[in-house]
Amino acid sequence: MSITIRRAVKEDCPRLLELITELAVYEKAPDQVTVTLEHFEKSGFGEKPVWWSFVAE
Repeated sequence: MSITIRRAVKEDCPRLLELITELAVYEKAPDQVTVTLEHFEKSGFGEKPVWWSFVAE
């Protein structure tokens, strides 16, 4: 099995946010995820990104 690690792109945002939400549910804190997909995309891929991520496929 081969795994590729790459820098996340804007198109990954829906799945990344889904994973964040799933983790919050697991940690019994789903109400702590308040970001919208639009804000999540802008904060990671807008003019001044405040986060970045890697994706393993």
